[in-house]
Amino acid sequence: MKSATVAYFDGRVSTRRSALLTLDGGSVTISCEGAGLSFPVAELVIPPGVGSVRRTVRLPDGGLCELDDMEILAELERASGAGNSRGLLLRWEKSLPLALAALALTVLVVVLFLHYGVPSLARRAALALPPATENTLGRESLATLDRILMKPSTLKKERRDQLSELFRRAAGPGADASAYRLEFRSSPAIGANAFALPSGIVVITDELVDLARQDDEIAAILAHELGHVRGRHIMRHIMQSSAAGLIVATLTGDLVSITSLAATLPTVLVDASFSREFEREADNAAIDWMKSAGISPRRYAEILGRLQAQLDVRQGKAADGRSPVRNYLSTHPDTGDRIRRILKAGGE
Repeated sequence: MKSATVAYFDGRVSTRRSALLTLDGGSVTISCEGAGLSFPVAELVIPPGVGSVRRTVRLPDGGLCELDDMEILAELERASGAGNSRGLLLRWEKSLPLALAALALTVLVVVLFLHYGVPSLARRAALALPPATENTLGRESLATLDRILMKPSTLKKERRDQLSELFRRAAGPGADASAYRLEFRSSPAIGANAFALPSGIVVITDELVDLARQDDEIAAILAHELGHVRGRHIMRHIMQSSAAGLIVATLTGDLVSITSLAATLPTVLVDASFSREFEREADNAAIDWMKSAGISPRRYAEILGRLQAQLDVRQGKAADGRSPVRNYLSTHPDTGDRIRRILKAGGE
């Protein structure tokens, strides 16, 4: 039989009373003024210790005892069967090799989740988004870009009509006319650029049209951006960049705050660095379409080379603080590798 003085709380009021806890075989007795309770040791709950915080014993009737006597606490743990597992856990916590192994395992799990889990969830979430959600994001993103970076196009209507027809050809003969939309804008800040927005909107700048030496080059860029649209790369990229939004969208099939997300989209779209996987998919889409249309992929490689030369100039200006926005190729993988791959795909 062992006894210790404890602080007793009956679980009904917050009054603290001094009591005597007695361990006798398989039972525990709590004795204090106005109370005498007895419980089987097996029914006690003994939470693990946390640092120097006073240890507690939870009673079956909702009461609680606080105690400092580690000797009787150890006896209670042994009698209740909690001591063995608790001791093993304590040894693990105090083992540096095991702690380092646990840390390494945690890092590995996180890396694997980010590399494989997040892209997979992002794809599922992007495909699950209702069309109305994407339409809202696309519309609000374009409006924001118009306010801060872009101006109306100065291209003549005849030229815009020609490029719109080229866009329809790149979209394919069976494409729904309402599924894709080409928007013309001018933007010295962005420069020669084209990018896709949610809901099938593709924006092309006057500067890119001026840079192209023939329409086949523009068609290649448009086919590339349509590849991003069909692959839902924009939404997948956004969701991969926001794990919290990704989880919510996956579970609910919608976004909690469309307005908040739309407010961040312009920066993401203009300055988005797509993964090599996304760029390869979009390049493949452009190459496949060009072959089917009888256009040499060399036209695509040529305008990429010209864009790279322009980028080199703009990056020099950016070093002087005069070009705050990156251009088309600054957000894509190595241009030289892409050009070599495109030429190889074209048999050159």
